[in-house]
Amino acid sequence: VFSFYAAQNRAVTAQDYRAIVYAMPPSFGAVKRCTIERDFDSFKRNLNLYVISEDTAGLLVETNLTIKNNLKTWLANYKIINDTIDILNARIVNFGINFKIVTDYSENKYNALEAATLSLKNYFTNNTFDIGEAIFVTDIYKELQKVPSVVDVLDVQFVPKTSGGAYSNTSFDFDEHLSTDGRYVIADRDTVFEIKFPNRDIQGSV
Repeated sequence: VFSFYAAQNRAVTAQDYRAIVYAMPPSFGAVKRCTIERDFDSFKRNLNLYVISEDTAGLLVETNLTIKNNLKTWLANYKIINDTIDILNARIVNFGINFKIVTDYSENKYNALEAATLSLKNYFTNNTFDIGEAIFVTDIYKELQKVPSVVDVLDVQFVPKTSGGAYSNTSFDFDEHLSTDGRYVIADRDTVFEIKFPNRDIQGSV
């Protein structure tokens, strides 16, 4: 936002564009997340703006055409003359998590499993991903290890949810996108991760 005003109401940097997108009046519609980058396949100063919205339940959905058109008109007031902008839908990657833990012998293992599962559900409910943001596997391990009755976390696996209908139809290979040190899953520049139904998409064993 500061850079936006520093540029005298003109978008110069990627941060400027993002600030302007989020500042669009609600009467024109809204996007939940956005990111912008240079289209290096273009000979001109063309920019790709990836956007995603949410429905009344707070779930990610593609931004509709009306909002895109309103956004294009809104950006025209602030963009540099030489900039051309393509407004594109970000691809939603729905996934689930399967984890395995070891619990303290003095604790009821089923109560411990329930507490661990609830901990992850709350974590992903309160932390939504940005477009192009990675999934940090280490954060999931840390969250599970915060549960007092959990002694160790043996495994964390990502389960693609691409059945269509309730889930996005975007296919995504988590193994191919895992970093070399196994600490995070790399997102494509136009993708956004989402655990759509935490109550059924997060499953644990003990």
